[in-house]
Amino acid sequence: MTDFADEARSRAAHLLRMANTVDARMRAQIIEYADSTPDPPVMGPAGIATTGCPRCLRTMWRQRDGWVCASCGHVEEELPVKCPNCRTVMKSPPASAPDRWWCPRCGRVATVGDSTTEIENRERGRLEAVRLLDRAMAERNDLRGDPESAAVSWAFSVAVTERERLRVERAAQRLRA
Repeated sequence: MTDFADEARSRAAHLLRMANTVDARMRAQIIEYADSTPDPPVMGPAGIATTGCPRCLRTMWRQRDGWVCASCGHVEEELPVKCPNCRTVMKSPPASAPDRWWCPRCGRVATVGDSTTEIENRERGRLEAVRLLDRAMAERNDLRGDPESAAVSWAFSVAVTERERLRVERAAQRLRA
């Protein structure tokens, strides 16, 4: 069989073939399931984004406009993104802006479907960039001979580093608890 012929088959036919059963009751249940649930989205470069359904606690698939439950068909316009650090709901981007959610408490940035690790890595990179930029500005001020602005710049750099150290300690304490 060619790939084209296999693609032309219905979802029910694929599920029946995977089940590989001759039991009429089981086949009827599979056909009913295929007819009553939405088709999964096309696989994208990042895979299929899924989350839990708030109604039936089964799997929801990310569609263009929101999320659709695979079992009960429940539709959510857009699920909120929660900050992994503060556990608060992040602010959604404006309608015409790119998919960038941000936390009003700690300033972290995320996109829908980002893992906690990706969000934390992005924040770590942002803090490192701020620290390096601040250090470069302080060195530039040192060369100009402006001690006041150099002192302010170094103090800000130390505060950012201290904030990151405290955040890591709090995260470690939460993991231990």
